[in-house]
Amino acid sequence: MRFVITDNSFILDTIIQKECIALNTSKEIINISLIQEGNHLEFARLMDIYTDALFLFAKGILANSQLAEEVVSDVFIKVWESRDKLSVIADLKSYLYSAVHNQAISSLRKENKNIVSIEDIDHFHFEPADTPDDGLIQEEQLRKIYKAVNRLPAQTKMVFSLAKVQGLKYKEIAKVLGISVKTVDYHVASAVKKICESLDKEDNDNLHLLKIFLMTLSGG
Repeated sequence: MRFVITDNSFILDTIIQKECIALNTSKEIINISLIQEGNHLEFARLMDIYTDALFLFAKGILANSQLAEEVVSDVFIKVWESRDKLSVIADLKSYLYSAVHNQAISSLRKENKNIVSIEDIDHFHFEPADTPDDGLIQEEQLRKIYKAVNRLPAQTKMVFSLAKVQGLKYKEIAKVLGISVKTVDYHVASAVKKICESLDKEDNDNLHLLKIFLMTLSGG
């Protein structure tokens, strides 16, 4: 998702592309002070690190790519406009996920006023993760696993995705969704159990297969 930066605002260019800055930012630390001072380059780095993951999260809730793009862009615009307050945010990553979560729920509420929290959502779009092409998991086996994942209840699927695909820590997930760490642990354990049960019961290698699958994900 590409943004054009001006002195006063960000104009969303709705063309999805990996452009931004040619830097390996995955493990770099964002300098909040620079962003507070209005440093466009540092803010672009922040977007480059989190945009894709936040988009997948928003799309999971909304099941709509265009709406997900709008939600993520709105969140970044608000962060930029209130950048002078960033120093009071203890966990920027959790803050961004929480903001996207809240914005996505608000978007759903426009269509259905009965939706007031994540507990009212009856769906979550699970985006298949990129897995190494090393032959450890055959295409047919992967298809069975994803089919099993998609049978999970919406909240369980969401927590499983955040933990095992996006690699969030349990405490981060709890903060984002407003639930306890114990509840997060329950959903992840329930997901693994139900996925195993959904696979071919005659296949004695199911648990081993699932372990390999989880290890290929960012949170495994």
